[in-house]
Amino acid sequence: MLSLNIKVLTTTFPLGVLSLFLSSYAASTNPSQPPYNLLNFNSIETNTSPIKPKQNLLVADINSEKISIKSIVLLQIKALNEENIEAYMSTIDPGYRGFEVTKNIQLQIFSQYDLKYVINQFDVISLSSNTAVIRVDQTTTKIRGPQFRNNRLVLIHNLNKSNGQWKMFSSEVQKIEYLN
Repeated sequence: MLSLNIKVLTTTFPLGVLSLFLSSYAASTNPSQPPYNLLNFNSIETNTSPIKPKQNLLVADINSEKISIKSIVLLQIKALNEENIEAYMSTIDPGYRGFEVTKNIQLQIFSQYDLKYVINQFDVISLSSNTAVIRVDQTTTKIRGPQFRNNRLVLIHNLNKSNGQWKMFSSEVQKIEYLN
């Protein structure tokens, strides 16, 4: 059953990240054994611990979903900093009714400002198989452009799974602190 989970996880993560994650997990479950190497499956012994494999798989699945969600947030911030509209819009659910409006507003912002976006904190509030709610604390500062108030925002983002990929569906500002 573990090999099935490895196949699922490899479609989500680069091999290096998956290897690091599983090696860390293996080391934490039995510190007297060296971490398993994904490239040497013959060295894996049968798990005789009292923990049921399904529980281990559930933890791995939840962690892989959280990592996938965080990667969408980081991709969105990177796209904003690089003013890459295609990459930015790839993080938004295409089924969102404000999809085109969001794209047009973001293009206007890109044309008028150079802004720097930084994630201060990221938390998953709730997670199900197809929806997630996350809290992101971010700082936005102006590099160039007309009048702008640098700020620190706490945002609540709702995400949906669209064609197997997490996408932003809606956002709400929970708190705003102006820095200038």
